[in-house]
Amino acid sequence: MFSRVATFLLLVLPAFAGEGAISYQIGGKNFTLTGAQAALVKRNGKLQLVIGVKDQAARGQMAITAEIAASSLETPVDLNSDFSAVSAVIVNAQGIYSVAPHVTLARDEFMRYTKKEELESNETEEDPDDRSYERFKECNSGMSDVCARAMHGHRRRRKKVRVRYVKHAPTWVGKTRQERLDTGDGVMREEKYRDTSFMVRLNPVLVNGKVVRIDGTFAGVVVYNEGMKPGTRVALQNGQFSVRVENK
Repeated sequence: MFSRVATFLLLVLPAFAGEGAISYQIGGKNFTLTGAQAALVKRNGKLQLVIGVKDQAARGQMAITAEIAASSLETPVDLNSDFSAVSAVIVNAQGIYSVAPHVTLARDEFMRYTKKEELESNETEEDPDDRSYERFKECNSGMSDVCARAMHGHRRRRKKVRVRYVKHAPTWVGKTRQERLDTGDGVMREEKYRDTSFMVRLNPVLVNGKVVRIDGTFAGVVVYNEGMKPGTRVALQNGQFSVRVENK
């Protein structure tokens, strides 16, 4: 997961050149990055939010990504990686840090399908593949009328097949989040992010019903991905941002 997020970060951040700023404390040091901006995209009934910055002077980059309900940004929103699809990547002179949900519930939209099923019934019908005329000498001698009378009532029969179309879905459909966690049904675990957390508060600023700016705070426990001790948990504190939003 980290490699995908990191690649996304490196590809997308050069396009971010906003007037906003992101500040945070990590590893006992304070960082402030300028030129931050946010992009908001509505897709499949959800809002995809990306807050990003690449500050060359400060030699730092950061991206926060989140998926939220379409109507969520009408009021302040609190996100927690224990329950929400929210993640972050931080790059600075000390190394690379990342955080993402440890537990994710698999989606089922792309796994629903309709299957054609054929079922035998108790009714019967003449078997069109039956070559019963080969069994009667009358048919072999070219006596068509006598052949037809001989075969009458002696044709092989088969059970009728009924066709039905059945909708199929994963076994976890209809289960609550807790039921899925208890059974492990449709649950994905990213062990790298065990014992991590990430909390974000979004305070949207709306003009004529449209989000034009987001102020917010964030904090958590992230994974340090480079250095002598890769995988070390590090506290992320006092995170703040104020960014203009580009709606796409």
